[in-house]
Amino acid sequence: MSHIKEEIKFPIREAREIVKDLMQPNAFIYWVDFLFHITLGWGAFFFCSHSSLFSPSQCGFFFVSVFSFFRAAIFIHEITHLRKGTFRLFQFSWNLLCGFPLMIPSFLYKGVHNDHHNINLYGTRGDGEYFPFVHEGKSKIILFILSSFFVPVLFFVRFVFLTPLSYCHQGIRLFVLEKFSSLSIDLSYRRTKSSLNSVGMWQVQEFVACLFGWVFLLMVIQGIIHYKILYLWVVTFGAVFFINSVRTLCAHCYRYSENQTLDLSEQLLDSVNIPKSFLGFLWAPVGLRFHATHHLIPEMPYHSLGETHKRLMGKFSCKNLYIQTNSNSLCSTLSRIWRES
Repeated sequence: MSHIKEEIKFPIREAREIVKDLMQPNAFIYWVDFLFHITLGWGAFFFCSHSSLFSPSQCGFFFVSVFSFFRAAIFIHEITHLRKGTFRLFQFSWNLLCGFPLMIPSFLYKGVHNDHHNINLYGTRGDGEYFPFVHEGKSKIILFILSSFFVPVLFFVRFVFLTPLSYCHQGIRLFVLEKFSSLSIDLSYRRTKSSLNSVGMWQVQEFVACLFGWVFLLMVIQGIIHYKILYLWVVTFGAVFFINSVRTLCAHCYRYSENQTLDLSEQLLDSVNIPKSFLGFLWAPVGLRFHATHHLIPEMPYHSLGETHKRLMGKFSCKNLYIQTNSNSLCSTLSRIWRES
């Protein structure tokens, strides 16, 4: 009962009123940002594959490709929050240029991430994006970091091999849909049929991702694409998922066990802002340095989160609560979760 009262008193309406003029996504910014970085990513990937092994130029191109792909891929988060029926061409282009080639079509995140923002599901077993690292201990943090390198291989196998097999065997199909159809951090998470069906044309995305994978694999087998491109693909996107796993560890405090229901204040304080991170544009692109701000106003477009944070720090009546979400740096945030685990 106390939770209900606290939620009502929390001035979420006031916070939205302060920043209501910032809530319209700017299509020009989305297109320019995404197209620039996905072009830079594929260009650097091409030159990396044609450079001498471990040469300074290859290392430089690898660095550029990893962080460019990472920024482009993170737009899957923005796509999930865009109002239904809007930005359709942008979503199609993202899948075509990034989602399908990286084996992460947008349906893997839609629905799953929306549940993460559901006040009744946050931090529970129904939230695939939350794991109680503090309660589970340091070994689970290490396992989470190391396993991220294998995510590209797992999704490649999922779409290229398990997808066609699943249509021949009901048990495999159920396993694929429940366990391999979401970008989640909780290995025990099972995606529900209703969650999948809430995403329009997800089966078409699944088919096209499968087609992309088979075309790529057959071109490697036929010698049209050199086999080292496949190795570079695995290493590059393993690095992308590794960086994202580090970023994910800094998104929340992960102090709560899965059998607790949190009110809005507790959810906010369990989320983290790192506004002054010098390299935040690399490891937490597309506004993800302001993760607590995002949880407070999930529909705020990424290009407005910096200004939103600034206004709330100055004008919000609950700014003493809001300030508690701030962390000084990536290292201090990682140190905290490691120390508390």
